[in-house]
Amino acid sequence: MSKHEILGRVRDSLKSNTHIPSFEVHYANPMNYTHKELLEEYKLNQSNNKAIVRESSKENLESSILEILKEVQAKQVLYNTDVKLELTNIESKLIPYTQSVDSTREELFTIDTSIVQARCGVANLGIVGLSANPQAPRLSSLITNNCIYLLKKEHIVENLYAGIEHIKAYERERSGTEILPTNIIFVAGPSRTADIELQTVFGVHGPREVYVVVY
Repeated sequence: MSKHEILGRVRDSLKSNTHIPSFEVHYANPMNYTHKELLEEYKLNQSNNKAIVRESSKENLESSILEILKEVQAKQVLYNTDVKLELTNIESKLIPYTQSVDSTREELFTIDTSIVQARCGVANLGIVGLSANPQAPRLSSLITNNCIYLLKKEHIVENLYAGIEHIKAYERERSGTEILPTNIIFVAGPSRTADIELQTVFGVHGPREVYVVVY
């Protein structure tokens, strides 16, 4: 939008003494896409963010998770209570995240793997969107060395704005109110940091290994 158009809107608003008129949005997405399909674009960008993407299905989701748990040699698995899975054949110890960190601090920080239900995936950035609520505490995606995000294919959206709107709609439906969560989080692969010599280190502020299972 040009400077002339912006000033014109301001003048119109001042004349009417109400609000800025709702004109047609002239925004054009500046991102260049490699693939026409959101799923393929998401998989490419998420892999570029150093996450390991596994494509699965609703029928094979449990077996896909079990393969990953075996791959990372998971001993204890923390999961949020909004993860609706049985995981009947799992050899690792399953620990539901139902208590506050203050009462279970020593146990929580020894768990090596977590399973988190993603609210959405943003295709043009290759990130997962999360929201914190009583069934999905924020720490579950931070305190383990390995984190497995579960993402439904139909919840992959084009851009960040659509991702925020998707999460807001989910939380409104979940709570039955207009109150939004304390945290809306977007995660781009494993935790990374670099020192002054530009040597990248994984896992300092969060998981060292991140898997995204798209189903």
